[in-house]
Amino acid sequence: MTFKKRLKSGEIMFGFEIDYPDPSITEMASRQGFDFLWLDMEHEAVDNESILGEIIACSAGKSASLVRVPCNEPWVAKRILEMGPDGIIFPMVNSVTEAKLAMDSCMYPPYGKRGFGPRRACNYMLEDMSTYINEAPERLCRFIQIEHIDAVRDLDAILKVPFLDGVIVGPCDLSGSIGLLNDIFNPKVLDLIDEVIAKSKAAGIPVGIAVGADTTEQLKFWLDRGFQFISAGCDLGELGAAMSRRKRMMDKVKNEYIR
Repeated sequence: MTFKKRLKSGEIMFGFEIDYPDPSITEMASRQGFDFLWLDMEHEAVDNESILGEIIACSAGKSASLVRVPCNEPWVAKRILEMGPDGIIFPMVNSVTEAKLAMDSCMYPPYGKRGFGPRRACNYMLEDMSTYINEAPERLCRFIQIEHIDAVRDLDAILKVPFLDGVIVGPCDLSGSIGLLNDIFNPKVLDLIDEVIAKSKAAGIPVGIAVGADTTEQLKFWLDRGFQFISAGCDLGELGAAMSRRKRMMDKVKNEYIR
């Protein structure tokens, strides 16, 4: 079953963020069997060529590839879409106008304004083009991130935008938009998050979150709030934590031998 069908079925899914522009790390993560890998371009030193390698690496394993583009610009989205990811994530979408722009970037005419020129997305141009054009909307998951109080205020209209497959809460930036940066468990922030969840579910739109949940209790906290899919953890954080454990072990041994 495709990632999109799993999403629409309401299945609970967990993902992992990839920050390093190294396809071998992406392939390693994909072979672990995460439901999806969040391939980040917004905050990382990752270029288009690296992302193509990471998308291909996802297909070598068992994880869907969701690419977060650096900004909500049609020309940026176009090049990523031609690579054939399973999903695209537009960050910091704060209004219905911005949500429509993101969806227009993904849809071919007459439904949107995406220019035609698929590459890997249509099996390197070996696929029948009419088949690809007809199936393209259902092959791709189109997500926007709700990361600002303005987006919450305009959420009723945003959720009515055609072709939107899901919304993803960015709790840290959302907290910052009300003067509480990184205080994501503040009751005021949680109230906004709950509002996004309730309205999204009422509209039949899947809702997820990207958060640094490191324990089963933390994952259950967000699931119990109503999220269907969660991106938790990243390669950068895991590598740093492993280095710290190794260094502490070495320091302990070293201290035992210092007389």
